[in-house]
Amino acid sequence: MKAEVVSTGTELLLGETLNTSTHYLTGKLSSLGIEVDYHTTVGDNPERLEQVLRQAIERSDLIVTTGGLGPTIDDLTKELVAKVLDLKMEIDSASLEQIKQFFGRRKAPMPSSNEKQAFFPTGSKILPNPIGTAPGALITKDNKTIVILPGPPFEMQPMFDNYVWPELEQVIGLHAERMNERVLKVFGMGESAIEKVLYDLMNLPNLTMALLAKRAEMHIRLVARSTEIMSGEANKALDQVEEEIRRRLGNKVFGRDQETMVSIVGRTLNNKNLTISTAESCTGGLLGAALTQEPGSSKFYLGGVVSYSNSLKQGLLGVSEKNLKAFGAVSEEVAKEMAFGIRSKTGSDLAISTTGIAGPDGGSDEKPVGLVYIGFATAKGVHAEKFQFYGERESVRQLTVQAALNGVRLIC
Repeated sequence: MKAEVVSTGTELLLGETLNTSTHYLTGKLSSLGIEVDYHTTVGDNPERLEQVLRQAIERSDLIVTTGGLGPTIDDLTKELVAKVLDLKMEIDSASLEQIKQFFGRRKAPMPSSNEKQAFFPTGSKILPNPIGTAPGALITKDNKTIVILPGPPFEMQPMFDNYVWPELEQVIGLHAERMNERVLKVFGMGESAIEKVLYDLMNLPNLTMALLAKRAEMHIRLVARSTEIMSGEANKALDQVEEEIRRRLGNKVFGRDQETMVSIVGRTLNNKNLTISTAESCTGGLLGAALTQEPGSSKFYLGGVVSYSNSLKQGLLGVSEKNLKAFGAVSEEVAKEMAFGIRSKTGSDLAISTTGIAGPDGGSDEKPVGLVYIGFATAKGVHAEKFQFYGERESVRQLTVQAALNGVRLIC
């Protein structure tokens, strides 16, 4: 089955809105074994949208549209799909009632323009939208399947998962080829170094491996193709390759699939009943923000200090004026004192500090941009690690956060 994703909305073409829906849908369809050959984005123009739909139906078996289901006059996706398929529009009473109830729950009258959202091409299978006022639709005609979804991702994604995915599974059947995917996440190794270690595994039969560079980590994407009824064998092959990758890369592999560095650290701290505090300079609170994004972080994160100036490093954390003058704020000695100071202030089991030169200015031959020291303080003692990161300012800051969290992961 060949597929095409058609995204509508002038805001996408102007760069005002990031088209995350296409990324999401392509991943979902690919995992079902559906090959997505085209991404098309078109503005809120009826002539161009009609042209795009006719072209998509001509060359693809499955067309998934997002956007253009609102109540305004420029929301014309359903109407143009009906025109292209030579179908009439008819009202769906259940959808109209759902839209009325939506406004009723908000104790607001339903504008007459919203009635438009309850009309669909004849023969549509309606896809409910409990979150908003724009139901979707699934239409099959002449061996073509058109899925019409709302534009906002928070409405589109649950509609696809709850209603479209089961429909597509039935269409594809048990014997269609699927993609069984697994992603291993690595910190502390670059793409070339990983490729060198895993080179012989990258050409295994019936399994593909791709290295994907992210801002602060590397991903190893493994894919084994199989039918639904043979997925057990594919997963067994993935297990074997994952085991070998972990054996070769050791603790450089920190997570898998949806796991993140901070979620792993948070889970570990919770499981071991450990508390943590932070003293930040170059990261400016990013480390504390990362820790607190985890649900239940109040159980392990006591708090932190952003000590950007030397005076605050001295006054709040007890960093000595002697070390600041002798070694500078970006130094192993100051990083250790910062970590020790915040642990003493908060009484946490573990403390982390960050101090460095994020750039683009402030570097020197002795201390170039990207130089970072991360301090760690525990009941067993204090130490600091030196890093030389590269890239623009935000990359250096994000890499510092990731390195600090990775250090906690290894310590725990």
